[in-house]
Amino acid sequence: MTERILIKDEGQRFYRFANADGKVWIMPARHLRTAMELYQPSGRNGIMLKRWFPLLHRISLVRRKIHIENIRCRLNRKLQRALEKAFNANDLEFAVFCGTPSVHQKITMQISKGSHILGYCKISDNEEIAALFDKEAQLLKDLNSKGIKNIPECLFCGNLPDGYTLFVQSTAKTLDSKVVHEWEDIHTRFITDMRNATIQKLRFEYSDYFHTIEALREHLEWLPAKVDKSVVERAIRDIYNRWQGKEVTFSAYHADFTPWNMFVEKCELFVFDWEYAKMTYPPMLDRYHFFTQTAIFERHWTSQDIIRYIGSNEGKWINTDNYKAYLIEIIARFTLREQGKAEGDIAKSMLIWSDLLSFLI
Repeated sequence: MTERILIKDEGQRFYRFANADGKVWIMPARHLRTAMELYQPSGRNGIMLKRWFPLLHRISLVRRKIHIENIRCRLNRKLQRALEKAFNANDLEFAVFCGTPSVHQKITMQISKGSHILGYCKISDNEEIAALFDKEAQLLKDLNSKGIKNIPECLFCGNLPDGYTLFVQSTAKTLDSKVVHEWEDIHTRFITDMRNATIQKLRFEYSDYFHTIEALREHLEWLPAKVDKSVVERAIRDIYNRWQGKEVTFSAYHADFTPWNMFVEKCELFVFDWEYAKMTYPPMLDRYHFFTQTAIFERHWTSQDIIRYIGSNEGKWINTDNYKAYLIEIIARFTLREQGKAEGDIAKSMLIWSDLLSFLI
């Protein structure tokens, strides 16, 4: 879809580069340091690229050495006008992340003016993702109405004439913003405040969490072949034994609470990318997601590494029942999303989640 929103061989100079996982970024040469705020690497090479490329990008030998392509492009005029209207500004600049290869792959753009980041937009021609955009816009409206601070405001969500859907959101990010990769009090405060603002009592069967787990139970055939189906079935039974037929106290769940979906600005945590969020989930599960995903993608831990951590003094914060509730949710979400076609990082993560679930049961 990139070719539909970017007109090649016209406009300003950009750099195109990819990583080993097939993810592609397109960054403007102008105000490159600002543009590179869209790039959130977890590996050493990526971190070095983000730090040094804005200083060395004019050297062609450097670009060739690290396989960065020099191109020219500009925005599709209709998209440009839509963004100018959403941000009420002209002469906008943009950086592009072409998305994580998956059935829900979408384009994400960082919109800026000079060195000032104005916000982000997500673009897709997939009807399922368009539905997620609509849900995210409504959820952000609901959370803002409940007084949740430091989350985006949806500036526009709708279809453009070229057949794709656009979701535009504000941000408070600046060049001084920092990404924090270790769990700190600031994270605990955010999810605690979110829990307190959204907590509600309801019958378990009316909750978003029940509907997710029930959908997994109905589609166990979509689990990857290497995932032990009997372990997943037992975990579902345990969840139902814990809550079925009971009144529960659930609250909002971000569902992708990771360093690459947040930043710290002036000692405050700002959290974005709410497209998978739900309003009625077991409280505080976001900490388990942060821990597990950073262990896999930043520390490069195996399931055995995580199991050793769980048994250590550092891992004493982990509640086994809550971790099982999280693991069955993340397995359910990606099983339902991929519908039996899990590949790459998702397939590898599925095996780790399954191993952890097996250990905890």
